[in-house]
Amino acid sequence: MESNSPALLKVENLSKKFLIKKSLLKKEFFKAVDNVSFSLGYNQVLGIVGESGSGKSTIGRLILKLIKKDEGKIEFEGKDIYSLTGKEEKLFRKETSIVFQDPKTSLNPRFKIRQIIEEPLLIHGFPKKERKERVKTAIKDAGLDESFLDRYPSELSGGQRQRVAIARAIVLDPKMIVADEPTSALDVSVQLQIINLIKKLRTEKKISFLFISHDLNVVGMLSDRILVLYRGKIMEKGDARDILKKPAHPYTKILLDSLPPEHPKDRKKLDYLPEVYREEVEGGCVFYSRCPIATDICKKEPQYTKIDNREVYCHFA
Repeated sequence: MESNSPALLKVENLSKKFLIKKSLLKKEFFKAVDNVSFSLGYNQVLGIVGESGSGKSTIGRLILKLIKKDEGKIEFEGKDIYSLTGKEEKLFRKETSIVFQDPKTSLNPRFKIRQIIEEPLLIHGFPKKERKERVKTAIKDAGLDESFLDRYPSELSGGQRQRVAIARAIVLDPKMIVADEPTSALDVSVQLQIINLIKKLRTEKKISFLFISHDLNVVGMLSDRILVLYRGKIMEKGDARDILKKPAHPYTKILLDSLPPEHPKDRKKLDYLPEVYREEVEGGCVFYSRCPIATDICKKEPQYTKIDNREVYCHFA
């Protein structure tokens, strides 16, 4: 089930495939996103979690119109983003932003930090005086002082560069930020600092986040709701606490099993689900080939089952 709060973002039946092989007789496609639906409320954090190749980043890019969808509908504040033109399109670009995984490659090495943060303001035509003040405010809100503005990205640590990327993302006062694996390239101690910064920005600036990660533990620290993806399809979605406390889908359980316990002695208490590998079945459950509880019924496509505050893609839910 979706949240009862008003939707800032609403995604319905979103699909995207990529051409991977082309010959004279046929084309082969990879289905990156498969009939995905969810919503994000105002001042909320939705965590999207899954392995590499599950379609997480593709969803983020589709939502920001960085790539084109094949099917489905994306609404931002009740408006179809693919119908926006002129001033409405410009406003959508102003009210949404993204933080990429690796700040080393997402920041222009030839620009000083001041120029990097100021660039969105130049694009949107802010006057010089206001640009100067907004840049100062953004760098401070990201946890760095003004002395960093005259440095280059190469002079900063990984954590500091990611703070600059966040400062650039918030300088226009957006309503929504897509955070695409913003902690995965950082040391563990620095990861926690970035997580706390995102919490702070959400509280103080009322920004909604679509937080993308392969780490269910990190997603659990931040998110109100969690969406678990496997091969472009939602396996389970619902309230974060419910999913982390009692996962309903075997894939979610396997993801949780992969997390280290708080203390090594607790390993003996864990009831791990064994991973299995079998041949895939066309038209069946996409997790069939790896599911430890699959039976012949799983050779047919399951329907989404509603369980309290979540939906589960499984015959046994």
